[in-house]
This record gives sequence, C-alpha cells and structure tokens, in this order.
Amino acid sequence: MYHSIRFKFFAAIGAIAVIFIGILTALNVTLYDNYYLWQRERTLKDLYQDMCTVYAEGGENLAATILNSEDVLGIRLAIISHRKVIYDSVVREQPSSIIAASENIYNGLSITQSALNKVDMQDVNEKGAIITSVVDHKRNEEFLCLVGRLSDHDEYLVARIPFMYMEQNSAFNMVFLLISGGITLIVCTFLAFLISRHFTRPLIKMGNIANSMAALDFSQKYDGSRQDEIGWLGQSLNRLSEHLEKAIEGLRKTNAKLANEIREKERVDEMRQEFIVNVSHELKTPIALIQGYAEGLREGIAETPEDIAYYCTTITDEAVRMNNLVMQLMNLSKLELGRDQPTFTDIDLDEFLQVMVNQTALLADSKNLTVEVRQSGLHIFSDYGMVEQVIGNYLSNAIRYTPEHGKICLSAAAQPDGAQITVFNEGEGVTEQELPRLWEKFYRTDKARSRESGGSGVGLSIVKATADLLGGAYGARNVPGGMEFWFLIPEHQPNETP
Repeated sequence: MYHSIRFKFFAAIGAIAVIFIGILTALNVTLYDNYYLWQRERTLKDLYQDMCTVYAEGGENLAATILNSEDVLGIRLAIISHRKVIYDSVVREQPSSIIAASENIYNGLSITQSALNKVDMQDVNEKGAIITSVVDHKRNEEFLCLVGRLSDHDEYLVARIPFMYMEQNSAFNMVFLLISGGITLIVCTFLAFLISRHFTRPLIKMGNIANSMAALDFSQKYDGSRQDEIGWLGQSLNRLSEHLEKAIEGLRKTNAKLANEIREKERVDEMRQEFIVNVSHELKTPIALIQGYAEGLREGIAETPEDIAYYCTTITDEAVRMNNLVMQLMNLSKLELGRDQPTFTDIDLDEFLQVMVNQTALLADSKNLTVEVRQSGLHIFSDYGMVEQVIGNYLSNAIRYTPEHGKICLSAAAQPDGAQITVFNEGEGVTEQELPRLWEKFYRTDKARSRESGGSGVGLSIVKATADLLGGAYGARNVPGGMEFWFLIPEHQPNETP
C-alpha cells in the first residue's frame, strides 16, 4: 500500500509521541509510589536530624521546626518523655474546650503508642531512628512512622505521615499525567503535521522538478534558501538540470547539424544525379548532330560547296552551343560552391541597363522588338559582372519569349535595403504552379519548344545562385500583358564581403 513521505513523517512523529507518553505512564504506574515513599522517608529522616539539632536548644528554633513540619511538610509529630506524651500535633490543633472529648487525640496517641510498641527500642537507641508502618485498625488507615531518640534522657520523637496522602497524590499525579499526556499528544500531532509539511513540501517540489526534467522541460528550478541536506539536494538538482539542459541542447544542435548534413548530402547526390541526366540529355543532341554531319562530310554525302558549307556551319553552331552550356554550368558550379567571390564597385544603373540593351540589340532587332530603359538616376555598390550576368539572362529570356514586334522594358527602383531591377516583356505568362520551378536547372516551361527558340535551362539557376551569394532576392510574376522578372540588389560598401 502506498503512503506518502508526509504521512510516514507524520505517523513517525505521532508514534514517538505516543510511545513517549506511554513510557511516562508506565514509569508513573510502576515506580512513582516507590519513589514517592522513598522521598517521604528521606523527609522524615531530614526532619529527625533537624529536631535532634534544635531539641537540645529549645526555644523558638524548636517551635519553628515543629510548625514547619506540620504546616508545610504535613508531618504529625509527637514527643515522648519517659513513656509519656508531652507533645502531639493533634492536641495542638484541637480547641481547649473539646480536648478531652476529641477522638482525634485518642487516635493520635494510639498511633504514637502503636509505633513505640512496634519498634524495638534497643534498635532505636543503637541506630538513632527507625522507620516503620503503623495501621490504625479503628479507622482502617495506615501511617508511615519514624521513631527516633532525641536525647539520652529517654526522650523520643514519633513522626507520622498518612499513606492516604501518598495515595491521593499518586491518583492526582495519574490524572494530571493523563490530561497533560493528551494535551501533549494533540500538540505533538499538530506539530508533526507542520513539521512533516515543512520537510516534505520542498521534496514534493523537487519531485515535480525531476518529473519535468524527465519530460525534457528544464524551466522549473528549486528556489528554496534552506541551508541543510534538503537545500543541498535542491541545489544539486538545479545543477543537474543545467548540465542536462546544456548536454541535451548540445545533442540537439549536433543532431540538427547531422540532419542538415545528411539532407545536404542527399540534396547534393540528387543534384549530381540530376545534373548527369540533364547534361547527358542536353549534350546528346548536339553531339549526335556533330557526329552525323562529320560522318556525312567524311563519306562525301555533301557534294556541292553549299552543302559542305551547311554541314560545317551546323557543326560549328552545335559546338558553340555545347561550349556555352559548359561555360554556364561552370559558372553555376562556382557560384553554388562559393568559389566566385564578389568585388563591389559603384554601378550607375541607368548606364548599366543601357549597356545591356546595346549588347542584345542585334537579337532584339532580328525580331523587331522595342526595348525601353526607364531612367532612375540610381547608383549602387555591387559586383558588376554578377549583376551583368543576371540581367543578361533576364534580357535574353525576354527577347527569346517576346513575340514579333513586341515590347521589353527595363527599370530600376530604390528599395529600403538596396535597388530592384525589373525586366518586363510582352507575351504569354506561365501558370502559377510553374513559377517556383523556373529557377530549377534545365527546367523549361514548354517542352515542345524548338532547340533554336528555347534556352539551355541554366540561366535562371545562375540568377538564383547569384542572389544567394550577394544576399539579394529574385522572383517572377505574371502581370497584365506579359511577365516581369525582378532582381533585388542589396546595398554594400566598397570592399565589403557579403
């Protein structure tokens, strides 16, 4: 059966109190009467010594000793001289008018005589005093009597104490002991409750703290100020909680780091596999064309100069396409691996955008496109080559997917944390589901596009890697009449490393 430590503490203290009171009661029942009788015998002996001292002197000292023994000690005295009673306490206390008729006088005298008759006077003369018990058969009372010699002239002292006094005192003492024991037990029970609660409350709190620690909750702490074993246990629990919290936090960080490394490894493996598949797919066609046209030239299939020139031009175009793809993949790899570190210079965005338009003018003119640059008057510190690569990809895609006689617009706008360049082109947009996938390597929105009109699928991946390296942002959205691609260039200081 389960019992709390508070109950056990309370029960232990209560049991100790009951045992203690029981021992006192047992001692009182078995030993008190003997102890009280021993004390009264000592009192009689001490009184006898005092009487022997003052009896010879007589006078006031003797009278004071007799009065003190009778009034304070409750001892009745009788002085015997030559077998005659010359003084008895009972006679002193009786009014002179009733002395002759008083039964108490008779009783006192008879008890004195009985005491003298019971003891051996020779022993009294040799030892000085003898203590014995005398029974008054008429009143059925027993007395403790001392018979002692006062002088060498046959004078004796008889001192008596009723056993009734001792019995009454024992009864009173037992009743008082029971009352005081009951009160003590009630007080001890109440104190046991308070003490048990005082000692068990911090233990219960520490138990709750330990349960929280088991649930990996280390927010609870022991805040007691006790300077004892319980307080030391609480402080040890706090230190254990702190050490466990640090250790578990370290394990969590290590596990998170390992998980990230595993995810990164899996991502790299997936990228590697995807890269191999995509590169193989992208290079398969130009290699096949180059191989086919080269074999045609070797076999002499092209007989006319025009056919030979066509074969050679096709081989050159496919080689250039392969070279551009390889260069793009190399640039993307350097950006993703962080090997291409930016160098920040001041860029006049109006002049920069106009240069980009001029570089692609031939491609735009071939489709009769209108390319517009909106002036902003902005300057920004960034890596010129990386920004040029981003805007070049945006502009090339815009020219590629804008219909004949369409319009392209380049603009720049200030932002709280830098400048944003936007490239708008007329034409068809893409579905909202496809927008996040535009930045994946080798992804094309229209798988049916010809190789001549479609890109390699790497350009926007380079934009993403460049933005990550510079600490910027990128995105695309469908707008009325076409699409917008934007690139946020964060503001940097000269020679700053992002």
